[in-house]
Amino acid sequence: MDFLCDISTEIVSAFKKRNPKKLRKLNDRVLRSSGVDFTKPNYDLAVISYVLSKITSKQRFLTRQYDKQMKDIDRVLDALVKCSKEYSEKSWDDCLTSFSESVCNLEKDDPRFLTNLMSKGRLKVAATMYAQGVSLGLASEMAGVEKQEIMDYAGKTMMFDRVKDEKTVLERIKNARNLISR
Repeated sequence: MDFLCDISTEIVSAFKKRNPKKLRKLNDRVLRSSGVDFTKPNYDLAVISYVLSKITSKQRFLTRQYDKQMKDIDRVLDALVKCSKEYSEKSWDDCLTSFSESVCNLEKDDPRFLTNLMSKGRLKVAATMYAQGVSLGLASEMAGVEKQEIMDYAGKTMMFDRVKDEKTVLERIKNARNLISR
């Protein structure tokens, strides 16, 4: 759980500095790590870092009008770091629910998109993981999104073309053996 704690702390730090580029880089790092170790907390951190990068890249959310909602997200993220240090599935899920509610509160005053940030984040991360070789079923289960929705999203993007780390069958077998032998 060291990775979980370290990356959570880095994500919170980048958000408090309102640094969307750093959040994107952290998102990439979590996604790379999740390709090998696809767990629910890693998936959740990928969604969180993606959503936070979207929030910080929208100038309207950085105005005084949204101070209260942004402080609420800061508070929830501090709790998330604490949850990552003393990990339990229930406390982690409670923190995620609070995070999701905080993001929805931020968006509710100015709903510009058909899909809210959390739903878009879940779908995008699931499709990215699928593009990196995670099974469609597992990506769908983690995201709580229909398989067809993931395939539709991945098909409409250049996602499969952008995945740089192509692995041969032999490399995948070696990775699987390493995971099993731990």
